[in-house]
Amino acid sequence: MPSPWAKFSLPGSQPAYARGTTPEFRKGIRKTFGPLVDWVESWPPGPHAWLMSEVPAEGSLSRYFRELEARLEGAGSLWVVFPKKPFMKELAFPFTWMDVQKAGLSSGLVDNKIAAFSSRLTSIRFVIPVSRRKRG
Repeated sequence: MPSPWAKFSLPGSQPAYARGTTPEFRKGIRKTFGPLVDWVESWPPGPHAWLMSEVPAEGSLSRYFRELEARLEGAGSLWVVFPKKPFMKELAFPFTWMDVQKAGLSSGLVDNKIAAFSSRLTSIRFVIPVSRRKRG
């Protein structure tokens, strides 16, 4: 089984941040990443190499993805975490896997990896397409 930093492609020495409100997500962050990922109540300023965000059960998915994309470095990774299909109703999550994926793609991001986050939560990694990354 790959290590969390390999499975979730942590950015080496750069900071990695996670944001989410449910106890299950926060416990999963601690259990999976320990001190490698900082849980934050609000995103620190600046573009980031690696973000993990719990998809909110309310609000616009399009706005959610637009706001997160604006926080990414050009080659950064955005992991979004949400309930697996068998647990969506129990966890009061109104969106399907397809809803989340389509919203990310519609915002102009590309999904390129899926990974189990826990027994009840899944995750999708989105990135900014190479063709849209700012050249430095």
